Amino acid sequence: MWKVIVLAAGLLMYLGGEAGNPANTAGMSPGIVHAAEAGQAHSSDNSPQSYGSLNGITLTDRKQDVIRKLGMPDQVKRDAISGVTEFHYKDMEVGIRRGLTEYVHVKPSAKSFRVEDRSVGMTSAQIRTALGKPYFKAEDGDVYLNNGRALKVFKNRETGQITGVDLFFDYLE
Repeated sequence: MWKVIVLAAGLLMYLGGEAGNPANTAGMSPGIVHAAEAGQAHSSDNSPQSYGSLNGITLTDRKQDVIRKLGMPDQVKRDAISGVTEFHYKDMEVGIRRGLTEYVHVKPSAKSFRVEDRSVGMTSAQIRTALGKPYFKAEDGDVYLNNGRALKVFKNRETGQITGVDLFFDYLE
């Protein structure tokens, strides 16, 4: 009987993920999960009430909403594997899947970005002043979490240079 219980528990962990962690972490870097488990997380001190929009685009915007807000994209690319259609604009891109916004990415060429209605400069110091301390630091950037959304500031850890800012759903919350 004991062997059956151990086998069943092992099977459940294999199929259902570890306790407290979702089984499906598609698109999430394993380093992010480990950083949070390592106890590096702390709450942001100056953060806006939520990260509902990045450069005016929300994760609930439909394809037509993005076009209405930003105009026709400069370029459209479709990734057949992920099913995401990327709308490329001058300093940003918007990923759309099944007609809804999946993520928003601001390129490092932008001089600033907007979180909600707050303008934030594209330097580490300006981001820290506007958003406070990150919730945790991943191997490739700083992560801010709030209300089921993640705002990630991607950085080159050797130079500290910002390589992009993304808004996406926080599937770990």
